[in-house]
Amino acid sequence: MSDEFTARTLESLPIGAAIVDEDRTRITSNAAWEEFLDTTGVDPSVERTVTNYLGTLATSHHEPPTDPDASDALAITLTLPYHASDDDRTHRLRIEPFVHDGDWYASLSVADRESPGWSRSQLKERAMDEAPVGITISDYTVPDNPLIYANAAFERITGYDVTAVLGRNCRFLQGETTDPESVARFREAIDDNESTTVELLNEHKDGDRFWNAVTLAPLRDRTGTVTNWVGFQQDVTARTEAERALSTERDQYALLNQIVRHDIRNDATVIRGWGSQLRDDVSGENAEALDRIMDAATHTLELTEAVRDLATIVSTEDPTLEPVALADILGTEFQRVRSNFAYQADSLSLQVDGALPDVEVLATPLLSSVFTNLLDNAVFHNDADEIRITVSVDVGETVRVHIADNGPGISDDRKEEVFDQGEQGLRSSGSGLGLYLVDQLLERFGGGVRLADNEPRGTVVTVELQRA
Repeated sequence: MSDEFTARTLESLPIGAAIVDEDRTRITSNAAWEEFLDTTGVDPSVERTVTNYLGTLATSHHEPPTDPDASDALAITLTLPYHASDDDRTHRLRIEPFVHDGDWYASLSVADRESPGWSRSQLKERAMDEAPVGITISDYTVPDNPLIYANAAFERITGYDVTAVLGRNCRFLQGETTDPESVARFREAIDDNESTTVELLNEHKDGDRFWNAVTLAPLRDRTGTVTNWVGFQQDVTARTEAERALSTERDQYALLNQIVRHDIRNDATVIRGWGSQLRDDVSGENAEALDRIMDAATHTLELTEAVRDLATIVSTEDPTLEPVALADILGTEFQRVRSNFAYQADSLSLQVDGALPDVEVLATPLLSSVFTNLLDNAVFHNDADEIRITVSVDVGETVRVHIADNGPGISDDRKEEVFDQGEQGLRSSGSGLGLYLVDQLLERFGGGVRLADNEPRGTVVTVELQRA
């Protein structure tokens, strides 16, 4: 087959196409490819994504595959950089690697914008591109889990141009000071196909270090197989360094309260808002991954309230206790749980054993935070397919509220430790502030809290309060 025939065949294609080698040299391309570059304004350096991916393949394979079918299985589709306000600059780039005379090459082609599902895909990507947190998506079906999407916020946070990171594994952000144990937590979560959140000391493109709060969640196909990983990145350097610089616990809480209430709360609200809009476009196993993301955003919002309340009690020496109607507090909290976790309504059961008694207890308005944290814990740290929470109240000389769940339970040697500042449950990746806040508030109310095993599994949390 002659070179002339090959060139004429390439020119006959209705879509833009090109062939690039490992050194980022364009071997050939058709007129449609040149027109694509000219009319869209996409920088020709987008071809560097091919070099990125071929480099990824070269490091993950000792030798190039000789089987053509093996090369076909390595093809990936990337989302070219674009401006969310301009759909005409959004394009799909198909990279199909192949081997010739022992060297890696790749053919590039631009996806047909008229293909079914294009508009819906565009809407989702615009939502992600406008998000204030860094978002990446990787392809878990090919070697080394390379990135196939990164949004503008990721570029702002890391300093890396999108075309410089597509086709590469995200480990390029790690440096000599990155904690190996934190990285190992990511590897373990990926091996177990579970979502996780870790703070890493990463390196900016210019070499500066920054603290990156990274959340990873798996995306599955209809068979339940993990095909992609979605990552969320947030630069929390200012918060982390400020916390370390403060010398007193009270100052730490005050600054953390300001950061959390403003920055993190705003970002978590945005994530929940976009997540709600995407819900109708997500189905099957991907809906489960979206639920995990919504869980994380909801948890973050509740944590901001916990930090605010903790800062309040730390700055108050002797709070004035007053009669508080327990039924009103519990009723409001039940409504809040059902509203916040409406996307889990099919798997969440919150019941009251008997009627809530008409009784008042000695507390402050912060009593609601006690039940906010306990009820949220019963949901967030529950590994059962059907989450069941039962609340009952005993009235005597004191008032006892029992919150029973069917989660994994807490071992006897941990039942007291979990209330210490910064302590986390065995399945928790949170801050450990929630139960510490519960313990501190109840101590100031003249009450207490204890844990017991539920039957056949789970935990019963008993809150004891002074009767007014």
